[in-house]
Amino acid sequence: MTYVVLDGPDGCGKSSQAAALAAWLRERGAGVMHVREPGSTPVGEALRNLLLSRETGQLQTVTEALLFSAARAELVANVIAPALARGEVVVAERCYVSTVVYQALAPSPGLDVEWLFDLTRRVHGAHLPDRIFVLDVPPGVAVVRRQRRTDDRIEGRGAGYHDRVRAGFLRAAELEPRIAVVDAARPFDVVQSALRELVVGMLP
Repeated sequence: MTYVVLDGPDGCGKSSQAAALAAWLRERGAGVMHVREPGSTPVGEALRNLLLSRETGQLQTVTEALLFSAARAELVANVIAPALARGEVVVAERCYVSTVVYQALAPSPGLDVEWLFDLTRRVHGAHLPDRIFVLDVPPGVAVVRRQRRTDDRIEGRGAGYHDRVRAGFLRAAELEPRIAVVDAARPFDVVQSALRELVVGMLP
């Protein structure tokens, strides 16, 4: 059973890197479940639309944290846990670290970090990720990468917020032993090779 997560600031490349990593694992003969947070269940996708749509407007920070956690609870129980029980490798885009960063470390004021860690441990139960790879990019690089798409409700919060998001992920790496920081400002293939080297030693 192997459960790895790619996380990091918006525009860090986690979706493309996760898809490439999942494809590589399948080529090696592994069964792979590739999921995203929030999402990958009917409830999760509905909550994703609510949380990321600009039409939603402002939400209380605690409301965001609870909704992200609700989507995560459905994903862990209905998709991730069964996949691990089947012996599959789970590759996830985002995890509870994003909630800690976006709802505790980046806002001012933010929620209590320890409260959020406790909440997410309860949501995950026995199925916490084995390793979380935070793809670190400077905010300026992330902005350029996001120019190809329209910013969602959270992506559109402004440069100062995204500076705090990046700092939040680096702070989270100091708090959470499961995190490894990967320099994602490098070319795509270089980053993908680094991820493969990190993951291959975790496989059965």
